[in-house]
Amino acid sequence: MANAVKNIAKFIRKNQESESVTTLRDLCFALEQESTFDLGRLYQLENKAFELAMDLLEEWRFDRHVFERRLQKYLEQDESEE
Repeated sequence: MANAVKNIAKFIRKNQESESVTTLRDLCFALEQESTFDLGRLYQLENKAFELAMDLLEEWRFDRHVFERRLQKYLEQDESEE
């Protein structure tokens, strides 16, 4: 997720006047805090910001999948050691 976050940070620095900045910040915060986010807000983003949001969601989903697989692996190891 690091690449998407870096790209969003660059976008925010260069486009501070853009209305998309608030939405991207809120999306990052929601994913980090595992809180709710109104996906309908994504449709209001300009094209570049929308692409960044999609990249972030894709990386977040992949990271979660990897984390869950690792967790499951460790849980299975603990069960076999008992």
